[in-house]
Amino acid sequence: MFHVEHTKTHIETIDYFLTKEEFRLVETQTKGLLKTTPTPLKENLKKYYFTKKYISHNSENKTLFSFAYRCLRKLNLCYKLRFVRGLKKNHKVLDFGSGDGHFLKAITKKGCIAYGVEPINQTTYKNQYHSIFDVKLKCQKFNTITAWHSIEHVLELKRTIKTLYELLEKDGRLIVALPNHKSFDANYYDKHWAGYDVPRHLWHFDKNSLKETFERFGFSLLSSHPLYLDSYYVSFLSEKYRRSRLKTLRALVVGTASNIKANFTKQYSSNIFIFQKT
Repeated sequence: MFHVEHTKTHIETIDYFLTKEEFRLVETQTKGLLKTTPTPLKENLKKYYFTKKYISHNSENKTLFSFAYRCLRKLNLCYKLRFVRGLKKNHKVLDFGSGDGHFLKAITKKGCIAYGVEPINQTTYKNQYHSIFDVKLKCQKFNTITAWHSIEHVLELKRTIKTLYELLEKDGRLIVALPNHKSFDANYYDKHWAGYDVPRHLWHFDKNSLKETFERFGFSLLSSHPLYLDSYYVSFLSEKYRRSRLKTLRALVVGTASNIKANFTKQYSSNIFIFQKT
Protein backbone atom coordinates (compact mmCIF):
# COMPACT_ATOMS: atom_id res chain seq x y z
CA MET A 1 0.00 0.00 0.00
CA PHE A 2 1.26 3.46 -1.02
CA HIS A 3 4.23 1.94 -2.85
CA VAL A 4 5.77 4.36 -5.34
CA GLU A 5 5.97 3.72 -9.06
CA HIS A 6 9.36 5.42 -9.47
CA THR A 7 9.22 5.54 -13.28
CA LYS A 8 6.05 7.64 -13.33
CA THR A 9 6.57 11.29 -12.48
CA HIS A 10 3.45 13.43 -12.29
CA ILE A 11 5.29 16.74 -12.09
CA GLU A 12 8.65 18.27 -11.19
CA THR A 13 8.62 21.34 -8.96
CA ILE A 14 10.64 23.15 -6.30
CA ASP A 15 10.14 24.48 -2.80
CA TYR A 16 9.19 27.97 -3.97
CA PHE A 17 8.21 28.95 -0.45
CA LEU A 18 11.55 28.55 1.29
CA THR A 19 14.55 26.47 0.24
CA LYS A 20 14.26 26.35 -3.59
CA GLU A 21 15.19 22.66 -3.45
CA GLU A 22 13.95 20.44 -6.29
CA PHE A 23 11.37 17.67 -5.82
CA ARG A 24 9.27 15.30 -7.90
CA LEU A 25 5.70 14.20 -7.35
CA VAL A 26 5.50 10.55 -8.31
CA GLU A 27 2.55 8.23 -8.74
CA THR A 28 1.81 5.51 -6.20
CA GLN A 29 -0.08 2.26 -6.62
CA THR A 30 -3.21 4.09 -5.48
CA LYS A 31 -4.50 5.92 -8.54
CA GLY A 32 -4.60 9.68 -7.96
CA LEU A 33 -2.34 9.58 -4.89
CA LEU A 34 1.06 11.22 -5.40
CA LYS A 35 4.11 11.24 -3.15
CA THR A 36 6.85 13.85 -2.80
CA THR A 37 10.31 12.49 -3.53
CA PRO A 38 12.97 12.62 -2.28
CA THR A 39 11.25 12.43 1.09
CA PRO A 40 13.12 14.49 3.70
CA LEU A 41 14.52 12.60 6.65
CA LYS A 42 12.43 12.88 9.81
CA GLU A 43 15.17 14.75 11.63
CA ASN A 44 15.38 17.31 8.82
CA LEU A 45 11.68 18.04 8.38
CA LYS A 46 11.46 20.90 10.85
CA LYS A 47 13.86 23.08 8.87
CA TYR A 48 11.12 23.47 6.26
CA TYR A 49 8.74 24.91 8.87
CA PHE A 50 10.87 26.97 11.23
CA THR A 51 10.67 30.34 9.58
CA LYS A 52 8.78 33.54 10.33
CA LYS A 53 7.30 33.23 6.86
CA TYR A 54 5.33 30.10 7.84
CA ILE A 55 2.18 31.91 8.94
CA SER A 56 0.02 29.03 10.15
CA HIS A 57 2.57 28.31 12.89
CA ASN A 58 3.63 31.87 13.60
CA SER A 59 1.14 34.04 15.48
CA GLU A 60 3.68 36.89 15.71
CA ASN A 61 3.96 37.55 11.97
CA LYS A 62 2.81 41.16 11.42
CA THR A 63 3.00 41.60 7.65
CA LEU A 64 0.06 42.80 5.54
CA PHE A 65 -0.16 39.36 3.95
CA SER A 66 -0.33 37.65 7.35
CA PHE A 67 -3.11 40.06 8.34
CA ALA A 68 -5.08 39.08 5.24
CA TYR A 69 -4.36 35.42 5.99
CA ARG A 70 -5.80 35.76 9.49
CA CYS A 71 -8.92 37.48 8.17
CA LEU A 72 -9.46 34.56 5.81
CA ARG A 73 -8.74 32.15 8.65
CA LYS A 74 -11.52 33.69 10.72
CA LEU A 75 -13.97 33.25 7.85
CA ASN A 76 -12.80 29.68 7.33
CA LEU A 77 -13.11 29.02 11.07
CA CYS A 78 -16.78 29.97 11.01
CA TYR A 79 -17.24 27.60 8.09
CA LYS A 80 -15.37 24.76 9.82
CA LEU A 81 -17.43 25.16 12.98
CA ARG A 82 -20.51 24.28 10.95
CA PHE A 83 -19.22 20.72 10.79
CA VAL A 84 -18.96 20.32 14.56
CA ARG A 85 -22.06 22.37 15.34
CA GLY A 86 -24.66 20.60 17.39
CA LEU A 87 -22.14 18.51 19.31
CA LYS A 88 -23.24 17.65 22.81
CA LYS A 89 -21.61 19.25 25.82
CA ASN A 90 -18.47 17.35 26.89
CA HIS A 91 -18.17 15.88 23.38
CA LYS A 92 -14.51 14.84 23.03
CA VAL A 93 -12.76 16.29 20.00
CA LEU A 94 -9.17 15.73 18.84
CA ASP A 95 -7.69 18.25 16.39
CA PHE A 96 -4.81 16.63 14.52
CA GLY A 97 -2.37 19.31 13.34
CA SER A 98 -3.69 21.94 15.73
CA GLY A 99 -1.09 24.64 15.00
CA ASP A 100 -1.39 27.53 17.43
CA GLY A 101 -4.58 26.11 18.96
CA HIS A 102 -6.94 28.51 17.17
CA PHE A 103 -9.55 25.84 16.35
CA LEU A 104 -9.12 24.16 19.75
CA LYS A 105 -10.03 27.36 21.58
CA ALA A 106 -13.09 27.88 19.38
CA ILE A 107 -14.56 24.43 19.99
CA THR A 108 -13.76 24.60 23.71
CA LYS A 109 -16.02 27.65 23.87
CA LYS A 110 -18.75 25.43 22.39
CA GLY A 111 -18.54 23.19 25.45
CA CYS A 112 -16.45 20.42 23.88
CA ILE A 113 -13.53 18.73 25.59
CA ALA A 114 -10.78 19.53 23.12
CA TYR A 115 -7.40 17.90 22.62
CA GLY A 116 -4.75 18.71 20.04
CA VAL A 117 -1.80 17.09 18.31
CA GLU A 118 0.86 19.47 16.99
CA PRO A 119 4.23 18.00 15.95
CA ILE A 120 5.81 21.26 14.78
CA ASN A 121 4.82 24.15 17.01
CA GLN A 122 4.24 23.66 20.73
CA THR A 123 1.80 26.01 22.44
CA THR A 124 0.65 26.48 26.01
CA TYR A 125 -2.63 24.66 25.38
CA LYS A 126 -2.91 22.12 28.21
CA ASN A 127 -4.35 19.21 26.21
CA GLN A 128 -1.91 19.36 23.31
CA TYR A 129 0.36 16.46 22.41
CA HIS A 130 3.46 16.36 20.25
CA SER A 131 2.61 13.13 18.40
CA ILE A 132 -0.50 11.23 17.35
CA PHE A 133 1.36 8.13 18.54
CA ASP A 134 1.79 9.44 22.11
CA VAL A 135 1.10 6.61 24.57
CA LYS A 136 -1.03 8.98 26.68
CA LEU A 137 -3.45 9.26 23.79
CA LYS A 138 -3.89 5.51 23.44
CA CYS A 139 -6.15 5.33 26.47
CA GLN A 140 -8.41 8.06 25.05
CA LYS A 141 -11.45 7.70 22.80
CA PHE A 142 -12.85 10.61 20.82
CA ASN A 143 -16.28 11.31 19.37
CA THR A 144 -14.82 13.48 16.60
CA ILE A 145 -11.34 13.91 15.12
CA THR A 146 -10.54 16.83 12.83
CA ALA A 147 -7.56 17.09 10.49
CA TRP A 148 -7.52 20.49 8.80
CA HIS A 149 -4.80 20.40 6.13
CA SER A 150 -2.60 18.02 8.11
CA ILE A 151 -2.89 14.52 6.60
CA GLU A 152 -0.81 15.59 3.61
CA HIS A 153 2.09 16.44 5.97
CA VAL A 154 2.59 13.08 7.70
CA LEU A 155 5.57 10.81 7.11
CA GLU A 156 3.83 7.59 8.18
CA LEU A 157 0.52 7.78 6.33
CA LYS A 158 -0.63 4.19 6.87
CA ARG A 159 0.22 4.20 10.59
CA THR A 160 -1.38 7.62 11.08
CA ILE A 161 -4.72 6.68 9.50
CA LYS A 162 -4.77 3.40 11.45
CA THR A 163 -4.16 5.33 14.69
CA LEU A 164 -6.91 7.86 13.92
CA TYR A 165 -9.32 4.96 13.43
CA GLU A 166 -8.32 3.39 16.75
CA LEU A 167 -8.73 6.68 18.64
CA LEU A 168 -12.34 7.13 17.49
CA GLU A 169 -15.37 5.84 19.36
CA LYS A 170 -17.60 3.44 17.47
CA ASP A 171 -19.53 5.47 14.86
CA GLY A 172 -17.21 8.41 15.58
CA ARG A 173 -16.49 10.89 12.82
CA LEU A 174 -13.28 11.98 11.16
CA ILE A 175 -13.29 15.36 9.38
CA VAL A 176 -10.46 15.81 6.89
CA ALA A 177 -9.61 18.89 4.78
CA LEU A 178 -6.88 19.00 2.16
CA PRO A 179 -5.97 20.30 -1.33
CA ASN A 180 -7.10 18.62 -4.55
CA HIS A 181 -4.49 18.32 -7.30
CA LYS A 182 -7.25 17.73 -9.88
CA SER A 183 -8.70 21.21 -9.39
CA PHE A 184 -8.73 23.93 -12.06
CA ASP A 185 -6.20 26.11 -10.19
CA ALA A 186 -3.83 23.14 -9.79
CA ASN A 187 -3.91 22.50 -13.54
CA TYR A 188 -3.62 26.21 -14.32
CA TYR A 189 -0.58 26.90 -12.15
CA ASP A 190 1.08 23.54 -12.86
CA LYS A 191 4.49 23.36 -11.13
CA HIS A 192 3.88 26.73 -9.44
CA TRP A 193 0.68 25.58 -7.70
CA ALA A 194 1.06 26.44 -4.03
CA GLY A 195 -1.14 23.48 -3.06
CA TYR A 196 1.81 21.17 -3.74
CA ASP A 197 3.87 22.98 -1.07
CA VAL A 198 6.77 20.54 -1.30
CA PRO A 199 8.29 19.11 0.81
CA ARG A 200 5.95 20.09 3.64
CA HIS A 201 3.20 18.28 1.74
CA LEU A 202 4.46 14.72 1.40
CA TRP A 203 1.21 13.31 -0.03
CA HIS A 204 -1.08 14.74 -2.72
CA PHE A 205 -4.63 13.42 -3.06
CA ASP A 206 -7.48 13.80 -5.46
CA LYS A 207 -11.02 13.10 -4.25
CA ASN A 208 -11.11 9.46 -5.34
CA SER A 209 -7.72 8.52 -3.90
CA LEU A 210 -8.59 10.04 -0.53
CA LYS A 211 -11.87 8.11 -0.39
CA GLU A 212 -10.17 4.86 -1.42
CA THR A 213 -7.31 5.30 1.06
CA PHE A 214 -9.49 5.90 4.10
CA GLU A 215 -12.04 3.23 3.20
CA ARG A 216 -9.21 0.66 3.24
CA PHE A 217 -8.85 1.33 6.96
CA GLY A 218 -12.52 0.91 7.82
CA PHE A 219 -13.87 4.43 7.29
CA SER A 220 -17.03 5.17 5.35
CA LEU A 221 -17.38 8.46 3.47
CA LEU A 222 -20.54 10.32 4.51
CA SER A 223 -20.14 13.56 2.52
CA SER A 224 -17.71 16.05 1.00
CA HIS A 225 -17.87 19.86 0.95
CA PRO A 226 -15.85 22.60 -0.80
CA LEU A 227 -13.56 25.09 0.91
CA TYR A 228 -14.29 28.03 -1.40
CA LEU A 229 -11.81 30.48 0.11
CA ASP A 230 -8.85 28.16 -0.33
CA SER A 231 -8.84 28.68 -4.10
CA TYR A 232 -8.13 32.41 -3.59
CA TYR A 233 -5.44 31.90 -0.97
CA VAL A 234 -3.59 29.22 -2.95
CA SER A 235 -3.97 31.25 -6.18
CA PHE A 236 -2.41 34.30 -4.53
CA LEU A 237 0.57 32.25 -3.31
CA SER A 238 0.91 30.66 -6.74
CA GLU A 239 1.00 34.10 -8.37
CA LYS A 240 3.77 35.06 -5.94
CA TYR A 241 5.75 31.97 -6.96
CA ARG A 242 5.30 32.96 -10.63
CA ARG A 243 6.44 36.50 -9.74
CA SER A 244 3.36 37.86 -11.47
CA ARG A 245 2.34 41.48 -11.64
CA LEU A 246 -1.14 42.33 -10.28
CA LYS A 247 -1.00 39.22 -8.09
CA THR A 248 -4.16 39.99 -6.13
CA LEU A 249 -6.28 40.67 -9.21
CA ARG A 250 -5.00 37.58 -11.00
CA ALA A 251 -5.63 35.43 -7.91
CA LEU A 252 -9.21 36.70 -7.67
CA VAL A 253 -9.83 35.82 -11.31
CA VAL A 254 -8.29 32.35 -11.14
CA GLY A 255 -9.81 31.55 -7.73
CA THR A 256 -13.27 32.54 -8.97
CA ALA A 257 -12.84 30.59 -12.21
CA SER A 258 -11.78 27.54 -10.20
CA ASN A 259 -14.86 27.70 -7.98
CA ILE A 260 -17.21 28.27 -10.92
CA LYS A 261 -15.81 25.35 -12.89
CA ALA A 262 -15.91 23.14 -9.78
CA ASN A 263 -19.67 23.74 -9.52
CA PHE A 264 -19.88 21.45 -12.55
CA THR A 265 -16.86 19.15 -12.11
CA LYS A 266 -16.91 19.01 -8.27
CA GLN A 267 -13.11 19.37 -8.38
CA TYR A 268 -12.68 22.20 -5.88
CA SER A 269 -9.27 23.54 -4.87
CA SER A 270 -9.71 22.11 -1.37
CA ASN A 271 -12.40 19.91 0.13
CA ILE A 272 -13.71 18.81 3.50
CA PHE A 273 -14.47 15.10 3.80
CA ILE A 274 -16.56 13.62 6.59
CA PHE A 275 -15.88 9.95 7.35
CA GLN A 276 -17.47 7.66 9.89
CA LYS A 277 -15.82 4.78 11.71
CA THR A 278 -17.63 1.59 10.73
